[in-house]
Amino acid sequence: MNFNEYKTAIQTFDDTGLSSLDITDISLPELESLMAEQDRLISTLVERGATIAGWKIVDKNDGVIISPIFDFQVLATIGEKVSREALLGTETEVCFMLSVPTSDGLIDEYVDNLDTYVAVELIRPEINNSNHSVCDFYFNYGVLVSQDPACGELSFIGGNPNYIFSFTIEQAAVKKREVLKQGVLECIRRGYGGKDYFFITGTLNGLASATDSIGHNSLKYHEEVLISFDVI
Repeated sequence: MNFNEYKTAIQTFDDTGLSSLDITDISLPELESLMAEQDRLISTLVERGATIAGWKIVDKNDGVIISPIFDFQVLATIGEKVSREALLGTETEVCFMLSVPTSDGLIDEYVDNLDTYVAVELIRPEINNSNHSVCDFYFNYGVLVSQDPACGELSFIGGNPNYIFSFTIEQAAVKKREVLKQGVLECIRRGYGGKDYFFITGTLNGLASATDSIGHNSLKYHEEVLISFDVI
């Protein structure tokens, strides 16, 4: 599957009216229905050739919702060029890589010992008017994931050089690991266990607008460039 095929599938997907749900005040039965519709769309995309490479975990309403990131959405870590028309903006994320177990035993210990990676998520405008903010594959253009584990203080420098976001990844990862544990359990519950995935765990820096992203963007550890891309 490529992006145009994906776009067509999203545009034509009928979510049977779930767009009317108020996600900020959703009941458990409604949430279950939303997840079932999400799984139906995932199945449609997989049948058309997409492969799930990773997951975005959204912490919502005392639980989590996992949304897939497909293989064609994983972009080159260095040197990618993206049109400004394709983007709403960028978000910096803590990232983990793991093999999802098939049972929930020892998940706490397993997750606590994972290395931390860093990722930049590219957010695009909606391509279906029945969007749900918690189903990120409606909004995800692509993700760039660091090739090696990251540590210490990192800085994201936007295309606008006045936009700099700095953080210490170990501190940021403390809460993210707790969200990750819930996301791994949700993967197991929904039948996605037994495979290798990366996980991004919700917004770290909020949305850096496309305006602040035009030009060369980079995520650095001191002078080492972990991720870089251009918005043109």
